[in-house]
Amino acid sequence: MTPTMLRAARVGAAAVLALGLTACGESSPPSSPPSTVTVTQTPTPQASKGPEHEQLTTAQIRAALPTARDVPDVFLPDGRGFDTSAVSTRTTDPASCLALYMTTDDQQDFTKDHGVADGGVRFTRNAKEPGSPSISVGVWSHDEVYPRRFFDEAGAALAECTEFSASSSEGAAATEWKAASIPTPTLGDQSFGVRIGSGDIDLAIDYLWVRSGHNLIHVRMLTSQRVDNDDQLKATAQGVLDALGE
Repeated sequence: MTPTMLRAARVGAAAVLALGLTACGESSPPSSPPSTVTVTQTPTPQASKGPEHEQLTTAQIRAALPTARDVPDVFLPDGRGFDTSAVSTRTTDPASCLALYMTTDDQQDFTKDHGVADGGVRFTRNAKEPGSPSISVGVWSHDEVYPRRFFDEAGAALAECTEFSASSSEGAAATEWKAASIPTPTLGDQSFGVRIGSGDIDLAIDYLWVRSGHNLIHVRMLTSQRVDNDDQLKATAQGVLDALGE
C-alpha cells in the first residue's frame, strides 16, 4: 500500500451532520463540566525525533496536508481554504478562554516572532450552504520548539471556561458559549482537544491541537452536537504527522 493510500485508509470513516459556524469556529458542547484534563502527552516527549518534529518549509507543509482522497467522500475541497496566516482578534471573558483557541497574546506573539512557515486546507460538504459540515487542517512551523506551556494553559483554562462569552473581534457583540472536554488521543509530544459552542442551537465545533517539536498541527471539525468526531479528528491529525515523517 502506498503512503497516500495508507493515509486515506486512516482517514476513511466519519459521518457528520448539518451545522452552522462563523469563520472563527464556534460550536456547542454538552453543558456538564469536564471531569478530566484534556491535555495528553507522550510518555517521553524529550526523546521525540523525526522530520515531523523539525522546522518545516512551506513546501513540506503543503505536501503533508490532506487531499480529497484523505477525507470522507462527503467532503469536497473548499476554495475558501483555511487561512493559517490570519491574526485572530477574538476576545473572551474570562480572557483566559483564549487559550482554548491557542490565541492568547503570548501565543500570538510567539507565532509572530518565531513562525517560519504555515499552511492549511478546508473540505466542506457544500461550500454554498452556510454552516455546512467541514474539516479544516492547519500546520504552523517555528524556529523554536513550540512551548509546552501553551498546551498546559489550554488544559487549565477549560476548568473556568465551561461557560464564557466571546466576540469575533474587539468591539463586536458578545455571544455566550460553552466548552467541554473531548477524548484527546496521544499524538506528537502533546495534544489538546475541546468542543466549543452554543447550547441554543445544534452546533458544535471540535478542536484538536497537536504539538510536535517545532510544529503545531490543528484539526477542526464543524458538526452537529449529536455527532462523535473523535476517530476522524485523530485519523486526520495522524495522517498529517505520518506524511511529515515520510
